[in-house]
Amino acid sequence: MRILQTVHSFPPSQGGPEHHVYHISKELVEIGNDVTVITSRESGTKAEEKIAGINVKRFHSFDISLFSSARFPITSFFAMLKENPDIYASHGYGSIMPLFASIAALIKRKPFVFTVHGYPEVRGRKRIFYHFYRFFIAPVFLRIAKKVIVVSRSAPSLLEKEVDKEKIIYIPNGIEGRFDCELNFGDKSKILYVGKVNEDKGIDVLMRAFSRLKDKYPNLTLKIVGKDDGAKSKLETLARSLDIHPIFSTVPYEKMPSIYAESKAVILPSRYEGLSLVWLEAMSSGRPMFSTPVGEAGNLFDQAYDKDKELFLFRDEDELAGKLMEFLDNQEKYKKMVERAKYTVKEEYSWKNVASQTRAVYEEILG
Repeated sequence: MRILQTVHSFPPSQGGPEHHVYHISKELVEIGNDVTVITSRESGTKAEEKIAGINVKRFHSFDISLFSSARFPITSFFAMLKENPDIYASHGYGSIMPLFASIAALIKRKPFVFTVHGYPEVRGRKRIFYHFYRFFIAPVFLRIAKKVIVVSRSAPSLLEKEVDKEKIIYIPNGIEGRFDCELNFGDKSKILYVGKVNEDKGIDVLMRAFSRLKDKYPNLTLKIVGKDDGAKSKLETLARSLDIHPIFSTVPYEKMPSIYAESKAVILPSRYEGLSLVWLEAMSSGRPMFSTPVGEAGNLFDQAYDKDKELFLFRDEDELAGKLMEFLDNQEKYKKMVERAKYTVKEEYSWKNVASQTRAVYEEILG
């Protein structure tokens, strides 16, 4: 099967959609498919290259600084028309790539599949863009799509006004086996955030909660790992006002297992998510994972932590500070919970299964 995947950015750029496309493409290649990825080009990357058997084609884009998916690689549309895949697939609500791919598929008379990785809940000036996107862009590709894959069970209810529910199929994200380390978080001192550094990730909530811990737990440090997506300068100003000293860094994805291994706990205070890879990576790495109850968190944390899931979910700064203190004062008690989550995630989620389910969707459409 010849498959064309389109996404606004691709590794080495980091993010949920980027890594999802990389992993399913890699697995699809391994089971005998020909996969091409069309994406935007970033500094230091090649226009064309082969990565893990995937044909990657990158195009220069006009970018808007509102958020990472607001990239417009106009010439990529013409490249999509030149391709001759059996099926077109695209990823990411908020990106222009699904519009380009769906129109190319329509012109070429090939089926189109769209994957939703998260449904944004935006504020401020971003709302203008998303209202325009929701009413004028999304209806085009959602109507053309033969199937809409969602990585979160909560997505169908959010999309019900925009797409026929008969089109929607749930396929979760997966996890790599290399995210695995000892359950030695009690010996560590870093509170870790992983993800893009933007306003929607709620890092300010984490910083305020952390500032309330510094006197009682002076050895703790806060590490924020991720690419600046427009919020770093504001967060640095906030840190100075709170008299805390977070470490900001960017780390190549291949080195992320060691970053998790160095942490005591991982916090994701996002305002929205689908099924975050950070949840899966942290749990698989044997680290306590604290998160806001967004997207698939409720279902995943119920599966991973069972009756103890509320110890790991927080809704605001007060809850986060309180639950971190409870954890820091009773770390031995948390070992069995964390161990359960580790092996549950490893058993239930794999990229091989995700790719097999995705291929089955493609085959059903082609059949």
